Amino acid sequence: MSTIKVEVCEILEIKPHHNADALELATVQGWQMCVKKGVHQPGDLVVYFEQGTVLTKEVADRLNVGAYLSEKTDINSDRVLVVHRIKLRGEPSFGLVVQPEPGMELGTDVAEFYSATKYHPPIKAQAGDSASDDPYFPKYTNLENMRSYPNLLQVGELVVATEKIHGSNCRVGFVWHIDEEQPTMMAGSRTLRRKEPEDSMEMVANTYWFPHTLIGVKNLLADLQSQGHKQAILYGEVYGQGIQSYTYGEKRMNFRAFDLMLDGKYVDYPIFKSLCDRHQVEQVPLVYEGAFSLDVISEFSDGDSLIGGTHGREGVVVKPMVERDDAKSGRVILKYIGDRYLFGKVAAQDTTDV
Repeated sequence: MSTIKVEVCEILEIKPHHNADALELATVQGWQMCVKKGVHQPGDLVVYFEQGTVLTKEVADRLNVGAYLSEKTDINSDRVLVVHRIKLRGEPSFGLVVQPEPGMELGTDVAEFYSATKYHPPIKAQAGDSASDDPYFPKYTNLENMRSYPNLLQVGELVVATEKIHGSNCRVGFVWHIDEEQPTMMAGSRTLRRKEPEDSMEMVANTYWFPHTLIGVKNLLADLQSQGHKQAILYGEVYGQGIQSYTYGEKRMNFRAFDLMLDGKYVDYPIFKSLCDRHQVEQVPLVYEGAFSLDVISEFSDGDSLIGGTHGREGVVVKPMVERDDAKSGRVILKYIGDRYLFGKVAAQDTTDV
């Protein structure tokens, strides 16, 4: 998941549209948009509404942007107006821009002023009943879109980019509370902790407890317990037949890990990989390792999946080789969704995984 912001931004670049005389290509943050030729110049201030922003009909009418909005059903089964992405004469265009109101300054988030919210697709029904939350079993980090935060990673910084799998977010692990004689095994979806199934057959069939049945995951968690850790949470993606539209050629559920928290802290990627390799826990594919640049990440966001099947990549998740936090944004980790996925049929059919 990511948050939404409506920010007063600077147009960074204007380029010609090679297939439309009346249009130009404007770059705002890390996003490209098709705009009317001659209206904007580099350095101009604009209010940028990124794709996935919901506007009320009153605001849309006042801004005269109804033509740039799609009517969709949201998580509450309401019909809402959403800023969408389109291709105009072959060039992708993400979001829209309007002139700032008097007094709006560069860098200001004006979402509240425009009554803008984030679009949440309808809920996908998932297996397993919810259990009571546990503060020591946190959901995974919110992944912001790199195109909205193009400067959060430094050019040349050593990063890893892994394939973003189109499945169901899952977390499994254990928590050893102070008053307990043994750790409590836990499993959950992105936002909900899930009750443990009553028997082994139900566990194998349960979307979120299924990883606990895998030998590699069992051995990894047992090893971490023996080392004296009081909390270990393995984050990953469950995918395959019946999970999402992308099956990656799998006729049954499968699990791939992408991160590990030990005693309240995410471990650096080399430690995560070493522990998973030692216990033969499958991981999301490593797409790129090296110096960061937006162009490099953009290139690797598209292409065939490294897992299998006939699908392209949904995108990549990028983070520093060594964990670090940003004073404003928190943990530094971002997603970059590929154009091939964004303009495919699957993206338009996405559902909310809770």
